Amino acid sequence: MNGTLMGGVTALLLVWGTVSGAVAQEPPSPAQTFGFEPGTDYEVADLDELYGYYRELARTSERVQLREIGESTRGEPLLLLLISSRDNLGRIDRWRGTSELLAGGRLLPRQARNLARESPALVWIDAGLHSTELAPTQHAPVLAHHLATDESEEARRIRDGVVLLLMPVMNPDGHRVVVDWYRENLGTPWETTDPVELYHEYAGHDTNRDWFMIRQQETAHISRALYGEWHPQIVFNHHQEAPYPARIFVPPFADPVNPHIPSLVVRGVNLVGEAIQKRLAERGMEGAVSGTTFTMWWNGGMRTVPYFKNMVGILSEVAHSSPTPEYHPASELPEVFGAPGRTIPAQKPSIHYSDPWRGGWSRFSDAVEYHLQASLATLDIAARFREEWLYNVHQLASRQIDQGMAGSPYAYIVDVEEQWDRGEAAELLRALLRGGVEIHRSRTPFLAEGREYPSGAYVLMAAQPYRPYLMDLLEAQEHPERELFPGGPPEPPYGDLAGWTLPIQMGVEVDRVDGRFHADLERVQEISPPQAASSHAPDAFGFWLSARRNESRQAVNELLDDGLRVFVPYRLPVDEEAERGFLVEASNERDVERVRTVARSLGLHLRPESGSSTEDLREIRRPSVGVYRSWVPEPDEGWTRWLLERYRYPVASLRDPDIRDGGLDQVDVLVLPDQSAETIRDGHEPGSRPPAYVGGLGPEGTEEIRGFVEEGGVLVAMDGATRFVMEELSVPVEDAVAALPRNELFVPGSLLRLQVDGSDPVAWGMPLEAAVFYQRSRAFRVLDPERVRVAARYGASGLLLSGWEQGADEHLAGRPAVVRAPLGEGEVVLVGFRPQFRGQTSGTFKFLFNAILQGSWGEEEVILESGWGNASGEAGTSVGGALSGAPK
Repeated sequence: MNGTLMGGVTALLLVWGTVSGAVAQEPPSPAQTFGFEPGTDYEVADLDELYGYYRELARTSERVQLREIGESTRGEPLLLLLISSRDNLGRIDRWRGTSELLAGGRLLPRQARNLARESPALVWIDAGLHSTELAPTQHAPVLAHHLATDESEEARRIRDGVVLLLMPVMNPDGHRVVVDWYRENLGTPWETTDPVELYHEYAGHDTNRDWFMIRQQETAHISRALYGEWHPQIVFNHHQEAPYPARIFVPPFADPVNPHIPSLVVRGVNLVGEAIQKRLAERGMEGAVSGTTFTMWWNGGMRTVPYFKNMVGILSEVAHSSPTPEYHPASELPEVFGAPGRTIPAQKPSIHYSDPWRGGWSRFSDAVEYHLQASLATLDIAARFREEWLYNVHQLASRQIDQGMAGSPYAYIVDVEEQWDRGEAAELLRALLRGGVEIHRSRTPFLAEGREYPSGAYVLMAAQPYRPYLMDLLEAQEHPERELFPGGPPEPPYGDLAGWTLPIQMGVEVDRVDGRFHADLERVQEISPPQAASSHAPDAFGFWLSARRNESRQAVNELLDDGLRVFVPYRLPVDEEAERGFLVEASNERDVERVRTVARSLGLHLRPESGSSTEDLREIRRPSVGVYRSWVPEPDEGWTRWLLERYRYPVASLRDPDIRDGGLDQVDVLVLPDQSAETIRDGHEPGSRPPAYVGGLGPEGTEEIRGFVEEGGVLVAMDGATRFVMEELSVPVEDAVAALPRNELFVPGSLLRLQVDGSDPVAWGMPLEAAVFYQRSRAFRVLDPERVRVAARYGASGLLLSGWEQGADEHLAGRPAVVRAPLGEGEVVLVGFRPQFRGQTSGTFKFLFNAILQGSWGEEEVILESGWGNASGEAGTSVGGALSGAPK
């Protein structure tokens, strides 16, 4: 062989060796990458270290694929790892398609069985949803490396029988916040404290409360991956809030069980939970508890939504979330623990706590190991019963379709054009669509149970795989009445949530149809804004926007930003005439086109106004809004910012020093989100956080707020914050129910009837009857009726619309719920509930929007047209029939 040929072969072999060496490179361990074993005392891998490791693992292992499924609120990538055998990953699109077909429930049993027989199971495991719970994110790289490299029989069985969908950091923004805080305070007295800011830009801890409205970017991307792409059979959501002294909580859960959850799902949850506990016992890992605290009632959490979609949802709550170790002497362990009414002996074996923890050192490495073993137990039982998990999903979905075809209900119908607020009807449909519900639209008019519906009406057939999810969100909840002990006070539901019916809290009329009907339907993949309509005469002054639409406030803010002039009548029209709400001047082609563009994007009707006189109109300006932001982070503050930013209000966050140092001079309206009076006034106790973050408003800040209002500002306080205003600013209003014990008044997270006084500006554009989310909220007693106006009261009777109440009719009926009172030249608005609760209660958003609007009108009082109601808030009649407690 000549030298030239030999040289070419040698070079080719060298190149091939380099390439094959890169592919065959041994995947690094987490410890090699981080410089410490995950779980090491005082050490925690940050987001850059974690993401760098996963990218390297995917590069060096043919058993790992890495995908980006979207971005977080602050722009971090959301990573999803696919871990399985090389053969399974080579056919991953086939297995994803199989999972989708089985979840659809429309195969013949033989077809479904054949697919289940050949396919691996899909299991979703996630970490880091609640960022202060650090151990889940530290167990994820250990789990990923183990499955990518381990050659044990179990690891091979898992890789062959399962595709793991590992979401290693659900909330990357929060992970940065928490790890930075820990590292900054390491070695100080504040080493184990939580940060002084929300660990999600808007939701904070409520990142696990947004799984049916799907308002935040993270929940939207993850829901699309879960329910629009992968359709896993098991979803495992890791957390760290084990009831002390237990080391880990896993299923079975405590009662009650939501009646819409299929029995086979409950059995699957119990099976996986018992498998986890068995594995822990085999390894001598003490302290596993079940059957207490956590239930299967609520819809809306990361692990609870899957129940209503025929999936097995698993929760772990592991002790010790900090890298800092702690010692717990056995002598200091409690005698009993767990939820009230479900207490368990802490030092003696029992059915739900068979191997009690004996105390001693509690370390971060322990928590990482508990998470790791729980994950492996779940993956192992998924592999062992792979075919059953896959076929059961098909079986469950098929049953839901059959039950829907049988009727009761047969369908739900939403006529968007016949709503008080058409935009919220469209938004309700979008929320359901984001959650994977099948939605159709009629091509032609049709008749159902004697009512004629137009073409374009939306039809949600009950014969669909997610029937339990659909029914649970559209029907009223009836939470079981439970007592802590016979004759004792009521037992609070987990999460303090009992009812969440979307049509009720969004003010949307949804018709339930039990009998069959025929309609020409097409399935839709998106919900467009309501049809916009406009006409314009050449000499028109401008256009009217309806006060009934939430989006009208957004349109006004955008148009004011563009320099257009907006007016409202001195006498604000109420009831049906509220369609004449905001008048936008548009007398030239450029302005006309700009108004029409905004209206089209939001689905707003434009009504032309030909007159040119502004004599009966008041021009409004865009008020600057300050939102109080305590160093004690409160999710309600984040949701308030989210809502106002979404509707294009100019929002400034005001900290305690900002207010004390004159920052209120820069705003027209100050909003106090729900927070206790003590927290607003006193904040963190001295010594509990670094000095810059202790204390609240204090006397100086309180006086700044008083001066701000007395000089013409508007103060809006919601729910718990109203007590601060009543106590500190001497407003002639008091909480009428604060002193009542729980066995007399108990309303945990439920929807109650509200009567609205249409003659009050704070109620402008509201129907005469609405629903409020009441979660141990406020009802007022007016001490000076001459000075205080009542904008809304709790209903006269039959208050409960969805959830659970005890004593509401007796103690809340007729009580003021929204009031306003003058203070100097300004005004105080007290809202006894959270009108913007978690971005869900869009039927009451206008209470906040209208309160802010008071900062646009200057000193003159706005007069309303004569309409229903008066300042005393007498009862009115229902509008639209949407508040019957269930869809019509």
